[in-house]
Parts: sequence; C-alpha cells; structure tokens
Amino acid sequence: MRTLMLALVATLLSPPARADCAAQSAATRPHLIELYSSEGCSSCPPAEAWLRSVHNDANAVALEFHVDYWDALGWRDRFASARYTARQQTFAARSGGAGVYTPEVVLDGREWRDWYRHPEVPLASGKATMKLSVEPGTPLHVHVDTTLAVATDAAYENYVALIEDGLSSQVRAGENRGTLLRHDHVVRAFVGPLAQRDAELSLPADVDRAHATVVAFAQRARDGDVAQVVMLPLAQCQR
Repeated sequence: MRTLMLALVATLLSPPARADCAAQSAATRPHLIELYSSEGCSSCPPAEAWLRSVHNDANAVALEFHVDYWDALGWRDRFASARYTARQQTFAARSGGAGVYTPEVVLDGREWRDWYRHPEVPLASGKATMKLSVEPGTPLHVHVDTTLAVATDAAYENYVALIEDGLSSQVRAGENRGTLLRHDHVVRAFVGPLAQRDAELSLPADVDRAHATVVAFAQRARDGDVAQVVMLPLAQCQR
C-alpha cells in the first residue's frame, strides 16, 4: 500500500513555483464535500443547485464527481468518468452500503443523507498542515507537502483534483431531456493516491483555466477520514 510521504525536508527535484501560485492550510480545515451526480439523473439537478450554493472557502470545499453508470440510459454525460464511479464504489464498500446511487453526498469521507437540511457547514479541525504549489503548463505540475500532526499515522494519502465552475449542458435525451443543466465544482481531472509528492494533471482541452481550481486533500483509506484540504484557483497563477 502506498503511504503518504511526510514533508520533513525540502525537495531539490521539484520545479520552482511562483510565489502567487501556492497555497497553505490554515489552523482550521475546510470540510470536503463530494457529490456523486450525473446529467442523466432527473433527481440530480436539485442536489447540484445546492452544491452551487456551497462557496469554496475556509468552511468547505466541494467536488462534483460525475459517474458513468447512467451513460447507457439515453444520455452520455461528457463530464463522467469510470474513475469517479470506482471512487464511489470504493466508498460504498468501505461504508457497508448496499450500492451506489445518485445524487449521493459524502462529507469528510462519510455519507451525508441530510445535506439538504443543512445549508451551512461548520468548521472542522485539521490533523495536518499542507502546502500546495502549481507550475502552470500542459500538463499542470502539482507539488503537495503534507505534515501530519501525529507523525506516526502514515495511513493518510494525498489526492489532487482540478475542478471547474460555470459549466452547462443542453441535455437532449434521457431523464433530463430538454433541460439546460448548470454545473459548478465539476471534477475535470483527478489523481491519487500519490506515490510521491509530485503529480501531473492532464486537463481536458476545453477547460477554462480562469474558472478552474486545484484542490489537494489528505485522506485515510480505511475509513475515509480527511486530515487536510487546500485549494488554489488557477486564475491566481495566471497573473
């Protein structure tokens, strides 16, 4: 099992990052909210509208994973990936659930069925410090340094996602036929767990970097517990 590389010394192998293209965790950490959704699912638009109301900030960071098991039912979701379906299946197996479904909301690695009753999310305590830096280019080069509060717990692993806001699709078939769907926080690229502290993100050609954000988080595989979350808007790297 690949374990999290603790950042105890600076690495000379990483490319230099611009000062304005880096972010560091605060004393408190944001909650990590994952929504598993699909453009082919008629009950998903209300959940996505709720997720759009979650502003990525010190309180929460939202990731919208589009799964692909709806694709054979009339409409192929252009944002869907088998990788995201596999992530949801891993979560379901870990939590002992009967199976996967949409929309499903996961809060800090645990199923959150009452999400619609809680418009605001409380602050969470961090179990690690994290530094994230990005070297702009194609692909993006990302460097993540995570130091756990308890150094002996090396079971946390780093993940990196690139999310995009301001997306829309005119759906022409399936359960949402004739509907213009709007999306924010959509995962467009995802890597992890990282074997080392560096990763490359290969982005779809149509990603608008002015509306994209890199999100890094440290999560424990056995129970989904989240130690830290950091985000970095790519627009900040293009100044």
